Amino acid sequence: MGLRTLIRKYSDFFTYCVFGFLATVVNMGSYAILYGWLGMANVPSTVIAWSLAVSFAFVTNRQIVFRKKEGVVRHGIFMELGLFFSARAASGVLDVVIMYLAVDVMDWNPGLWKFISNLAMGLCNYIAGKFLIFPA
Repeated sequence: MGLRTLIRKYSDFFTYCVFGFLATVVNMGSYAILYGWLGMANVPSTVIAWSLAVSFAFVTNRQIVFRKKEGVVRHGIFMELGLFFSARAASGVLDVVIMYLAVDVMDWNPGLWKFISNLAMGLCNYIAGKFLIFPA
């Protein structure tokens, strides 16, 4: 199987990785500003950063990654939005738990653990987006 065939076959995954990276930048950047620069507590900083990243991710996942157009909405936009935010809420809980345990309980490096948490959330979110929220 050639490189072009692989890229075509897994284009949604590669595109998801790019926009997942950008959502991670939004998440980590927001967290750094709120927690590091503004001195907000860890958990509220995590929740706000997550909310901003999820809003960014819905638009990019729907329009660019999984290429949903208004005419081919399987569930309807409000159903997709509900499913998307529900799935992201579940991964958001994972983020808060990881960050609470790693930073507040274990006193480990917040930047490193925010990155690790984003990798775990990204995998869960891709699976939900591909098979539940925006199925082909």
